Amino acid sequence: MANARITRHFATIEQGRWGKRQVHYRRTGSGPLLILLHQSPMSSRDLIPTMQRWHRHFTCIAPDTPGYGQSDALGVGSAEMGDFADAVIEFLDAIKVRKAAFYGYHTGAMMAAQVAAKYPERVHAVASNGYVIPTREERDDLLANYLPPFTPSWDGAHLAWLWSRMREQVIFFPWYAKGAAERMHINLPPPAALQAGLVEVLRAGDNYRVAYRAAFAMPSAEVLQQIKVPALITAASTDPTSRYLVRATDPPRNVTVRECATPDETFELCFAHLRKARTSAAPKLAPTRPIAGRLWQQMLDVRGGQLRIRRNADAPGRTVVVLHDAAGSADTVASLAASFIGHRPVVAIDLPGHGESDSTLPRGAVTVAAYARALRSALDALGIHECDIVGVWGGGLVGLELAHLAPRRVRRLVLAGPLWFDRALQAELREHYAPELKVEAHGGHLLQAWHFLRDQGLFWPWYNTTREGIIRGEPNVDTQMVQRRVLEVMRSPAWRAAYRAHFSYPVRARLRDVKVATLLAAAEWDPMREHALAAAQTHAQFPFCALARDPADWGPTLLRFLDA
Repeated sequence: MANARITRHFATIEQGRWGKRQVHYRRTGSGPLLILLHQSPMSSRDLIPTMQRWHRHFTCIAPDTPGYGQSDALGVGSAEMGDFADAVIEFLDAIKVRKAAFYGYHTGAMMAAQVAAKYPERVHAVASNGYVIPTREERDDLLANYLPPFTPSWDGAHLAWLWSRMREQVIFFPWYAKGAAERMHINLPPPAALQAGLVEVLRAGDNYRVAYRAAFAMPSAEVLQQIKVPALITAASTDPTSRYLVRATDPPRNVTVRECATPDETFELCFAHLRKARTSAAPKLAPTRPIAGRLWQQMLDVRGGQLRIRRNADAPGRTVVVLHDAAGSADTVASLAASFIGHRPVVAIDLPGHGESDSTLPRGAVTVAAYARALRSALDALGIHECDIVGVWGGGLVGLELAHLAPRRVRRLVLAGPLWFDRALQAELREHYAPELKVEAHGGHLLQAWHFLRDQGLFWPWYNTTREGIIRGEPNVDTQMVQRRVLEVMRSPAWRAAYRAHFSYPVRARLRDVKVATLLAAAEWDPMREHALAAAQTHAQFPFCALARDPADWGPTLLRFLDA
């Protein structure tokens, strides 16, 4: 049986309790509406198998909890489950849903039950798979020990801790207790599955604790008594939450509590419960609404899948398109893109296979030309017929190639950190620059990634750790920046192929022939600065511009060229 196509969308909440924010969600299927709520610290990505299982019977909509996946956080360090229930209702209002059935797993099970208790008029029925009812002592212990802060450290040690933490979570419950009573008797997931969970924590950052804490702090026994709609509370015997089902004593007549032998049985039980409930039709999809004064997110439908973009259109004029490097996304150039807000419309695109975009390029065709054609298709979908492009490192090559393919499309081009190399250096970089980060059972690939990316700010090329390779000036090794880059290589399947594509591109020939007004630029810390200066000396028609250290300050400087 073929899997259903799951699409991704952003709903904009314009006047909510926590201000303007966006909720990312997945959607698939047909039939009556079912809202699915995920566990912490995951995102709606974790519910894809469930959505595939039920798509023939429901229109499944699974939002990312605020602060997880791609949804904006509530902006608070601590929240109660009632707050998350309010946030769910704001999401329903944003997608124009009056009433729905709910399925929740673990943290999502708690959230779904809280929505049912607090907003019965908005809920047809609820199925909670993995509901937690701790004693006061257990709750205090969980709140004190389960959720340590996640703070990146300069040496990458937080990644080694996180890998062990994700592994321990499927060996013991709670993960910090090591006795026989806490040992879980389940298969240890393969390293790739642990890696997927770890990437979700990297997406959430320290915010991973907020919904988790709300689930543990929730007065769950009392909430069960408050539910007035048809409700099912269940868990498989292999699920550590099954131990709590015996504490759901004397539930209301509309609440069924039942343990199942296997996870499959829990799904079948939840399915039967939800199919019996009254239903509502699914809402029609609506375009994503903008948010003034900031970059907002949108999923763009193109051939082969969807691309994620960040954009702002508060100002008139020609759109500035900002393109990221191989180990990057729209997030790594967000501060640069934001520096154009109020001056020009701006769009930052996750190129195919990067960030949150699908790998839409033809199989085996990861080239700069293929990226340029994908960019042209994205601009077509956005209705952008001419633009200025600011590309960082390899992103500049994509802009240069688009200027070659469609010179009337690109009015002005900025190459920030141009990869202006001769063939010998290109060949060396193709061989050594993008190491294979094979996911290891011991998690060593994470420290490999950390030091590879951190050394990019210390040596050029990063693997030349001799005295001659030292990058002069202030080192560019900000811990949060390195952390963002680690997330990019962990979540982006195409980053290694993209580097090889960049180092295979005939940049010198293309730059010699380009007919578009072009600016070469670099910050003092950028090892591409000397290459930019050499290119400017070779091509007198292309001026060089020195950039500030912080990309958030580049916009006004670059606008002097873009507006000329």
